[in-house]
Amino acid sequence: RQLKEAYGFSLIELMVALAVASLVYFMAMPGYQHAVLKANRIAGKGVLLDVMARQEQYFIDHSRFAPNLPDLGLPEPYLVDGRAQPAPLGRSVYSVELVWDGEEFLGAQAVPRNRQRQDAQCMTFTLRPTGARAVSGTLSARPYLCW
Repeated sequence: RQLKEAYGFSLIELMVALAVASLVYFMAMPGYQHAVLKANRIAGKGVLLDVMARQEQYFIDHSRFAPNLPDLGLPEPYLVDGRAQPAPLGRSVYSVELVWDGEEFLGAQAVPRNRQRQDAQCMTFTLRPTGARAVSGTLSARPYLCW
């Protein structure tokens, strides 16, 4: 009797390939997600620097800080994506806000949104008019590690 040549893969071979692919995926995914969070931080910090530069120019022109984002030429709410571009609520990674204590301007904040809320290390970025930088996450005692 002549044996027919087998074509394709056996079920066992497919299962082994699937197991190897799954293992690689689950080992690589946490590192990738951490890299995305860190990349989004750059967008949040960049937007804060832009907002504070606009506030400084507004202060020079009006002898006071702008009370809201539209006075700085920005939308309210100001939601940005990972490329520091205005984004809809579902795609935003930060919400940028001005922080006031009564009549005193305290600075600007980038508050994490959506998946960026998983960034427990840095969380909310704050930039003060004096240039002081802060974060609210687990690295709040060492904000320079986030900035």
